[in-house]
Amino acid sequence: MEVEDIEIKKEKKDKKSKKDKKEKKEKKEKKEKKEKKEKKEKKDKKDKKDKKEKKKEKKEKKRKLEEEEEQEAKKQKTEESAEESAEETTEETAAEETAAEETTAEETAAEETQEESTEVSKEPATIFVGNLSYNMTEDWLAEEFSVVGEVVGARIITDRESGRSKGYGYVDFADKATAEKAVNEYNGKELDGREVRLDFANSPNKSNKPKKNYDNKPQSAPSKTVFIGNLSWNTTEQTLSDMFNQYGNVVSIRIPTEKESGRKKGFGYVEFDDIESATKALELTGTEVDGRNIRLDYAPERNNAPRGGNGGNRGGRGGNRFSNRPAAPKPQGQKITFD
Repeated sequence: MEVEDIEIKKEKKDKKSKKDKKEKKEKKEKKEKKEKKEKKEKKDKKDKKDKKEKKKEKKEKKRKLEEEEEQEAKKQKTEESAEESAEETTEETAAEETAAEETTAEETAAEETQEESTEVSKEPATIFVGNLSYNMTEDWLAEEFSVVGEVVGARIITDRESGRSKGYGYVDFADKATAEKAVNEYNGKELDGREVRLDFANSPNKSNKPKKNYDNKPQSAPSKTVFIGNLSWNTTEQTLSDMFNQYGNVVSIRIPTEKESGRKKGFGYVEFDDIESATKALELTGTEVDGRNIRLDYAPERNNAPRGGNGGNRGGRGGNRFSNRPAAPKPQGQKITFD
């Protein structure tokens, strides 16, 4: 009996031990499962947070990049505006300097050709037109100002190499009153999208000498040498040779310069073999050369040449030694009249 009791107790003990182990194991598994779940949830939460932060960071970087691009675009636009403004200022300054130089050339040429004075009230006048559209043509410019009064001619100064307009020009009127009216009424007006600047190319206070009409007949006695007035500073002896060789054999070409500076004086001489050739060449008077309308007349022979002639460069002898060059193209554009 005692042995049975012992076995029963032992059996109960084993059962309890097994049960405890099982419960313990289940608790452990449950705990591990819970910890694993919490760990996973924690990891998912962290991943979600990291993803959100990365997304936010990416968005912030994109925003900063867009701001930088916008600032760079503004900066570039400002620089371009500044460059354009500086370029226009430079062009206008150059135009004003050219206008002043032209006045000096006009007075020098007038002395050399002994122009006769006319009544001040009826003398021709030229105005400077600045800030011109690069689409402007000479015919268009003349037509725009013809509403004011009689226009004798118009010229737009172009670049020698490219033929592109430099953004300024000149309009010649039949009388000063018309020129003054044009300056007073149209200065600052818009022409082809740009506000033009008008002024007198030859101030009445500087000189009472009239601007020569390009249709004037020669004032000097016939000779084998042709005087060329109102030359551009860019005109070379080669350019003159190309023009005048068609009229006869050119003996020499001279473009006088100032002794100290070497700067051209704005006039020159072409000597032919005979007077007949020189007479034929006079038909070129009024022709545009490098943006300026030249004026021609007979000049005294070289042994009685006007003062200043010895300061120039010597031209080639023998005529056709220079090659022909094509004329620069004129800019084209849409016509827009003054408001």
